[in-house]
Amino acid sequence: MDAETIYQGAGPQDCETQPAYASATFHADQVAHCRADSHHRISLLIGSIIELHRQRVDLHKAEKSLTLQIKAKCRRLCDGDKKEAGTLYASMFNGKGHEMAETCLMAAAPFIQARSLLNEQRAACEKELTKAAKELPVWPWVESVRGFGAGSLAAIIGESGDLSQYANPAKLWKRMGLAVINGGRQRKVSGADAIEHGYAPHRRSIVWNLGDTMLKGTVRKVKDEDGEDTGGRTALNEYGQMYLERKAYERPRVESDAHAHNRAKRYMEKRLLRDLWTAWRAAE
Repeated sequence: MDAETIYQGAGPQDCETQPAYASATFHADQVAHCRADSHHRISLLIGSIIELHRQRVDLHKAEKSLTLQIKAKCRRLCDGDKKEAGTLYASMFNGKGHEMAETCLMAAAPFIQARSLLNEQRAACEKELTKAAKELPVWPWVESVRGFGAGSLAAIIGESGDLSQYANPAKLWKRMGLAVINGGRQRKVSGADAIEHGYAPHRRSIVWNLGDTMLKGTVRKVKDEDGEDTGGRTALNEYGQMYLERKAYERPRVESDAHAHNRAKRYMEKRLLRDLWTAWRAAE
């Protein structure tokens, strides 16, 4: 009779006499089983996030396509005048500003209705993505980072999958378009180099937008008594401070403030992904 059978067959009166190794073996099996269940649940959750993210991307693309078709109708009614077409497009929804607003609205009605339906579906999809992202073990850490929300986490996981599958942060950087390839930044190239770079603009834009949001929430302008911008900046958390210090470091090395800003922002984004990778593995 094995240890687990002995343990399971023991009643309360047998607890003092059962072998110590039996209890230890059963406990180890329980822990292993719980871990396996947890990993399976997380794998299913990640798979769900990936599919929901792809659905959201598809819906967003369809919305944009319909918007372009509606704007094309506006240009056609304005004989190709882009500025007037822009006024007409806005007039369809606010009811003022252009005499042909009602005519254009009738012509574009099927497209507007279809876009509205897609918008509702995308909103529902985003709600599910937010809910799923908050169930990930890494969420408590993400929530503690100012400017890093569930939507951004869902987008990163939707594009990269299980972060534990990346051997180091550098591999995650490459997946999200932030690697260094042959001494230069990872970018969209053609030919044989495209395989080595593995660059996808939409993945890079996810982290770019996240970095932009974080900067708005973590770096503040220093104003004088009259409320005027003094040109100084103050950080509200470690990532804001990291950005400011890196920008000061880069400024003498580049031609403009814009170049220094972009380099410092990229540096902060890479550090954020590294910290996310570390927090993910710690939460497993």
